[in-house]
Amino acid sequence: MQRRNVEGIKKFSEQKTIEAYRKAVTAIERLRKEKLKINFNTVSIEAGVSKPFLYTHPELRDKIERLRMQEQTESSEKCRLTQRLEEENEKLRKEVRKLQEILRKSKIPVII
Repeated sequence: MQRRNVEGIKKFSEQKTIEAYRKAVTAIERLRKEKLKINFNTVSIEAGVSKPFLYTHPELRDKIERLRMQEQTESSEKCRLTQRLEEENEKLRKEVRKLQEILRKSKIPVII
């Protein structure tokens, strides 16, 4: 019976996995640096690796999920701040209109 020598195939497979892992880490760093959206799809496309590859490597999966959650939290905070500022702007607009009306009624010349 002939024994198959699969060591070369195993070594090639390990090298391929290491290279894909490196590409994924580099893609995550690049997306963070450029402040682009980070999720499994964007990392997969940027790195040229499959989504299942990202899901099956716990370190990559955890990092992507953590960064995605962080982005969602930051986005939510920005939305709340934006809403608060819009409300404040509307309040100030109303106050300005009210003061303009008072000035208009008083017939006092306004010098700007």
